Amino acid sequence: MSSVSKINDNPPPGYSLFQEGRREILVRNEYKDVLRHQGLLDPSKFWEHTDSFTHMMGRGEVLLFTGHGEVAVRKYRHGGLLRRLTVDTFMFGSRPFKEVEVTEKAKSAGIPTLEILAAIIERERWGRYRGYLITRYLPRSVDLMQYLSRQPKGKKRREAIEKAGEVMRKMHQLGIYHADLHLKNILVEERETPKVYLIDFDKSKTYSYLNPSKRMKNLKRLDRSAEKLREAGLALTKKDKDAFCHAYAKEDQEIRPFIRAYCVRYRWYKLLYRGGWWIGRILSPRQRPSRKSVM
Repeated sequence: MSSVSKINDNPPPGYSLFQEGRREILVRNEYKDVLRHQGLLDPSKFWEHTDSFTHMMGRGEVLLFTGHGEVAVRKYRHGGLLRRLTVDTFMFGSRPFKEVEVTEKAKSAGIPTLEILAAIIERERWGRYRGYLITRYLPRSVDLMQYLSRQPKGKKRREAIEKAGEVMRKMHQLGIYHADLHLKNILVEERETPKVYLIDFDKSKTYSYLNPSKRMKNLKRLDRSAEKLREAGLALTKKDKDAFCHAYAKEDQEIRPFIRAYCVRYRWYKLLYRGGWWIGRILSPRQRPSRKSVM
């Protein structure tokens, strides 16, 4: 039997860490009573009986709740090959709690991200567990892919791209390596002046210093995802990429030569990307996911 003390020495400022039965709960203090009243500190039951709830709707493995503001409950799932084997069961560790720590580090440094209200681990036998993350939901936001599709040109499009570059630079200068950096993990809040958020710090790592090699590796992951969407029809131009690179490298002399070198070799990287996608489609063909809404 695992104990809370083995998971985390000290909770982040403003959070409480406690245990209820098999559940280990890390919750922001001011939301503890509200979330308990809504039953959200025991989230597994909502996945067992989704059809009986009329006040939420499903979006993949995220459930949206209304009431005291809108909140999203995300259930952790494996990606890659493991998604077919273990689905939503993890072995040992405490991924939800670690995501809170990285997210709070980013937020405290002024990087816009979702407000985490609670993280929950539900322990099972043999070191297995399921994890859940409860965050504030931004109803007026869309991911960067959707935003670029809605804004084919104009000032707002350029502002969103430049702000994405600036936020990315701040994240890297803080020493955070984002484990799943792609356009869907960049949110844009639709307002007169768009605001950009970085989300989903699951499995992300923090360093005292993120060297240019690691930073470029992270940026290549982002660019690879953008190119894949571009192949699928997303309108993404060289001017868009130049705007992002300029905003990212602004006032950062260390990274500029690495950005330039990547641009020079970009044609070869595109060939590698396409080769990798072709091999991936052969080794792991994907079926279109079915859509299910809970209304």
